Amino acid sequence: MTEKLVHISEITPQESRSDSIDQRLLENWLAFVNRREILTSVAAHIAVSWQRCSAFLNPYDEFAQPFKVDSGLLLAMQAADFNLISVARPVMEDIYQYIERTNTAIVLANSACYILEILGDASMIDMASQNGFINGAQISEAKVGTNAFALSVSERVPALVTGAEHFLQRYHSITAAASPIFDLSGRPLGTLGLVSSNNQHNPYLLALSAAGAQSIASQMWNDLLLAEQNSQVAQLNTILSTVSEGVLVRNADGTLLHINAAAEKIFNMPAHALVGRDSKNFLSFPLFLEEAIQRQEELSNVRAKVRAFEHTVELILSLKFVKDKNDLKWVILTLRRASDVLELAQRRFGTLALKSLDSLEGHSPPIRRVRQLARVAVSAKACILIRGERGTGKSLLATAIHNESMRRDEPFVIFACSSIPRDLMMTELLGLEKNTSSKEPWGQPGKLELAQGGTIFIQDVDMLSLEAQAALLNVLELGIAQRIGTSKPFSVDVRVIAATMVDLDDLIARGLFRSDLYYRLSSFEISMPPLRDRMEDLPVLAETVLKHLSEQFGRPIVIAPEALALMQNYPWPGNLQELEAVLGRAVSQMSGDEAISADYLPDFIHHPFSLKIDSSQFISIRSLGDMERETFLQSARACNGNVNKMVKVLGISRTTLWRKMKQYNIHPKDFHQK
Repeated sequence: MTEKLVHISEITPQESRSDSIDQRLLENWLAFVNRREILTSVAAHIAVSWQRCSAFLNPYDEFAQPFKVDSGLLLAMQAADFNLISVARPVMEDIYQYIERTNTAIVLANSACYILEILGDASMIDMASQNGFINGAQISEAKVGTNAFALSVSERVPALVTGAEHFLQRYHSITAAASPIFDLSGRPLGTLGLVSSNNQHNPYLLALSAAGAQSIASQMWNDLLLAEQNSQVAQLNTILSTVSEGVLVRNADGTLLHINAAAEKIFNMPAHALVGRDSKNFLSFPLFLEEAIQRQEELSNVRAKVRAFEHTVELILSLKFVKDKNDLKWVILTLRRASDVLELAQRRFGTLALKSLDSLEGHSPPIRRVRQLARVAVSAKACILIRGERGTGKSLLATAIHNESMRRDEPFVIFACSSIPRDLMMTELLGLEKNTSSKEPWGQPGKLELAQGGTIFIQDVDMLSLEAQAALLNVLELGIAQRIGTSKPFSVDVRVIAATMVDLDDLIARGLFRSDLYYRLSSFEISMPPLRDRMEDLPVLAETVLKHLSEQFGRPIVIAPEALALMQNYPWPGNLQELEAVLGRAVSQMSGDEAISADYLPDFIHHPFSLKIDSSQFISIRSLGDMERETFLQSARACNGNVNKMVKVLGISRTTLWRKMKQYNIHPKDFHQK
């Protein structure tokens, strides 16, 4: 059964109010304009408005007209309020469908009470026009006295003004209701009102104006919020298009909602051909990833192979979820090529120093021979073994060889055996392959993997564990390696430069170093001479050190001849490192621009060892202090800085442990796992 729509024109106006109410309103008005008396039945807002109007308007003025702007200014106002007019016009037309043939007009005015639009019955439009109510007319209190439009704007509430409530007598024949239109901040944008003659007055006017004003405000709020949302989406899309990581966004059903530029490049697929389609039709994820999506379980940096149409891409994936209450809304996948991640790791952990063979300063025969051998080794592919005491510049030579080789643009990775616990050496060298379950990250690359295509410099190769020696031998002989935790090998293309300061022949004889690995490593063998065997280079080396110190301290630094002569009589057991330390200490004690004199040199330079140093024995000697400090360092690393475990491993008391760590400047917190 359909309900009959009742037109407002069919509702009978309240004729009974015209005799009693209109008479009372007129009496109230006459009392005020004639005697300035406000009767108790006058509404407060009407009384206040009358008082304002009485200061500048004559209530009996028959020629009072609203102020009308010219056509140019009217167009400017309509352009400024275009959004308000465009939203209000459909609402006004909807209202008019219900009030047609009721001798009523619908009026839209801006916040300054200028009429922007009028819609209604022709009879009421004519009547309004005769009274100056046309587009561009200002119907403020200052121009037409008390009226519903001005009150709704000033009081910020819906207002009804009927008959003699108007301050000007010429408007006593009409009734008007108006309601303010607010923006999101509560600022009035304008007002919407309905104007009718008194004898046609109906109680629906105020309700309709309020409903219409609220409808206009709501639509404008929605338009503004939608515009802001679209702007935010556009900004987000712009941001996503600039990030280096690929981003895929799909809904709970698998429909692809967004793919950024980086993801387009990774999959080699245009976004416009994919967005809106079921991602399962062109992307195939591994089972553990699909299960994680089903469980809504977030993943971080998981390695996986994804099939896109006819090709497969190995990626590092992260998985996030956006939920609305408990319902899944979006699945967000961020992805990078595994090869790009490896290259980034190479750049992060590789050392690309700008040293060359010319950095090996000096003109003595020993250092000239080193440069000669190094230049031959640069163009070869075989391994290089560098021998030499501590501080002779083995790392500098290895870096220089790499930077002058064909691998100069590839990574140079240092593997410092002395700083790695033996139980972690294989992991550091080969890397770790975690399980492929959804909870585990993709693992960590080893130094060999990070050095791919470049050079790996193995410091103190004599300290390699036997297991690591076997793994390194496989790399040199077969060109393959495999991470810990997997049986899948990967090819290795690296050049190995090893360094040692001990006699490897002795270690081989004792079964601590593999002879076959030694033969592989020593295809090229270069011995770095100790400083005492190239003393004629001391002035040049000292000058280089002082040049760096001058840059550091911001002032020229020179050394006095007598100090240099004294230094040339010292055997320098610590070699170049000791030279740098002695000169650095001297400069730190100086003030002003004076030269480094003998007074600034330490006592052991003034009183060198009388015992002749046997270089062949010196290489294999390490002080007890060094060995003890190394023991505590390895214990701290193996125990992750856990003091209780270190006490048990070392078999000493906590007091002794803390005293030794303080002596050797070892801090347990530096070894805690991050």
